[in-house]
Parts: sequence; structure tokens; C-alpha cells
Amino acid sequence: MKRYFRLLVILVIITSLTIGCTKDTNINKELKTISFAYQDGTPALTAAKLALENETLDEYIGIDYEMVKSPDLLVSKILKEEADIAIVPSNLAAQAFNKGLSYEVVGTSVWGSLYLTSTEDINNIEELKGKEIYSFGKGLTPDLVFTYILNKNGIDPVKDVNISYLNAASEVGPIFLSGKSNLAILAEPLLTTVMMKKEDAKIVFDLNKEWERATGAQNGFPQASLVIKRDLIEINPEFVESFISTYEESRKWAGENKEKLAEYAEKLEISVNKETIEKGILWNNIEIFGIEDCKEEYKIYYNAILDFAPDFIGGKIPDEKLYFEK
Repeated sequence: MKRYFRLLVILVIITSLTIGCTKDTNINKELKTISFAYQDGTPALTAAKLALENETLDEYIGIDYEMVKSPDLLVSKILKEEADIAIVPSNLAAQAFNKGLSYEVVGTSVWGSLYLTSTEDINNIEELKGKEIYSFGKGLTPDLVFTYILNKNGIDPVKDVNISYLNAASEVGPIFLSGKSNLAILAEPLLTTVMMKKEDAKIVFDLNKEWERATGAQNGFPQASLVIKRDLIEINPEFVESFISTYEESRKWAGENKEKLAEYAEKLEISVNKETIEKGILWNNIEIFGIEDCKEEYKIYYNAILDFAPDFIGGKIPDEKLYFEK
């Protein structure tokens, strides 16, 4: 009888422990939603497949896809750490890091997509001397990249050329189409739209290629980066790996499936003209994404900016902790 009683007690203890472990597991697996923020335009196109198909990557984690229209709103979300994952200008990733924020750069979403466009035949950069060139984003990436390239080619961007700055990339296209300017810095996908409407327009210089020549960078400059919060990386590494892989597939798919991408963009209300996407926007280095394959390009980019406009990256070069490691 005593032996039977002892066995019964042991069985009760084992059952209690099993139930306790199950409860603890369920507590640790609470449902949660993370925020993925990115700007309307080309960054949104890289995430279109991921956002529309909304594949379940983890049964306990949902993703809130948030496309923002304003660059200022995206900056605010990053500086307030409201986004868990985001596609941001690569200089903003450095700024956030230098402010002590916990984002890591995972890879390059968009490589340089800026182009000097003209109706003139211009064969070398020296021929730009004395010309008026319309551009946008004074003090930001388009301006810094272009003026850096001019300097490296012996052209003073203040004395040798006349750069007329507009407030936004969208304002440059109409000026160029009107004939008021025959030299303009255009960003994709606006470039493709303009060239569809103006038959004599041509790409004079691909600034990504010119950046390679000026700096020695193998793949040009990283225009926009995918960043993820460090605590998400540390707490949910399996989800993060799955997300990175699925986003990378979405990004590559965007560059290879223009008709389907146009359909997805329309459904997601991405403000890129359907005909522009179907025509085929230019994607640089669509096969290169992971930070392990392009860290050197970031270091060259940040070093060039530090010499030219240090405040643009927060006053110093970010250390290795900025870069995600698998």
C-alpha cells in the first residue's frame, strides 16, 4: 500500500512539472506584431512581393507593413525607434547608430539609382563646365554624390557649374520635360518615366558607375539599406533569418518581374506609374544584397561623406557593431 502511495505521489509530481513547463512555453510564445517601415517609391517596390503575399514567417509573429509618403516621417520613426525593421537612406543608418540607437545594417536594398540626363551629346565630365544642371536634395545623397564626383574629376561644383536645386526629385522631371533645362539629375523610377515622354533624352552619366571610378568602390554607393533592431535580432534570430531571406527574394523578384511588379504596385498603391514599371526601370546590382558582400562599399561611402559633409552621418564613422553578422 505504501509503495502504491509513493508511486502515486511521484506520478502527481511529474504531471505537475509537465503542465508547468507547457504553461511556461505558452507564456514565452505570445503573439506579437512587428513594424516594417519603408518609403513610397523604389524602396516600396523591393518589398512589394513580401507585403502583398504576406507569407507567414513565424506563427507567433505578424508583420505590419507601413509605407510612408514623407522622408521626414521615416526619419522620425527611426529616431524614435518606432520601426522594428525599415528601409532607410544609408546615411540615416549611420546617423541612428551614432546617436546610440539599436539598428543594424543587414544589406543594401537599393544601389545608386541617380543619373545625369540630357538632350545634348556630352562625352566626358569636363564638358559640364559652364553648364546649368538641375538637381534636388541639397546636402543630401543626390547632392553629395554628384558634387563629390565633380570634385574628384577636377570640377569645382560652385565655380565651374551652376547647380539649380529643387525641393524634391519629382520636381526635376517636369522642368526637364518642359525644356527649361537640358541637363538634370534624375532618380529612378522618374528617369524611366521622363525618357518615355521625351524621345531625345539620354543618360549622360550613371552616377553609380562614376562613384565607382571616383572612389574605387566595386559596386557603387549603397543608396538605401535594410536595418533591423538589435533586440529583435537577439530575441528572435530564426524569424530574422527567415525575414531576411524572404525580403532578399522579394527584392530580386522586383528586378526580374516587371509586369507582375506593376500589378503588385498598383494593388499596394505604390505611387510609381504602372507603365513606368512595365517599361522596365533600371536596377543596379540586383544580385548583391547581404552586408557580408558589400561592407567595404559602406566604409568607402561613409569615409567619403565624413570628408565632405560629416554631419550627414552623425560626425563619425560607425564601428563594426553597425553591421549585422549571421
